[in-house]
Parts: sequence; structure tokens; C-alpha cells
Amino acid sequence: IVPITRDQMNSFAGNMLLVKNTTGEKYLVMSQSAFTVLRSDQKETLATHAALLPVPIPMIEQTGGGSVRCMMAEVFFEKRIRD
Repeated sequence: IVPITRDQMNSFAGNMLLVKNTTGEKYLVMSQSAFTVLRSDQKETLATHAALLPVPIPMIEQTGGGSVRCMMAEVFFEKRIRD
């Protein structure tokens, strides 16, 4: 758990999503505005668990009312075992 301030929350620092690629590499996707408001110690802590991946989406955050997590769909599927 990485505590955030109310100002950080208002800059979407609580709206991140951890994803994993097909080779198992983990990425923490967040908006650039969230990344910008995080302190260096917070970034260091988060980076021990996944590569940080900030993306600039000011138009979405300013007019859409959401951020990265709201934009990304969490898709879960079962691996099918073949005989």
C-alpha cells in the first residue's frame, strides 16, 4: 500500500491499473498527471513491483471525468486445457 494525499487523489494517482504482458512483465499504467504528482519515494516503491507506464491523457481527465483505469477494460479469461 502506497498512501496518497487528497491532492494526489484529485490528480488521479489512485486511478492506476497493474497489467501483465504475455511474457509476464508487469506494468503499472497511469496517467501522466498521476505520475507527475507522485513523490520520488512513492515512484520508487511502485517501481519495485512493476515498470511505471505513464500516458498523457489530459483531454480524457479534464472532460471525461475519469482516467487510465476507467479507460482500460480488465479482461479475464480461462486457459483452456487441451487433451
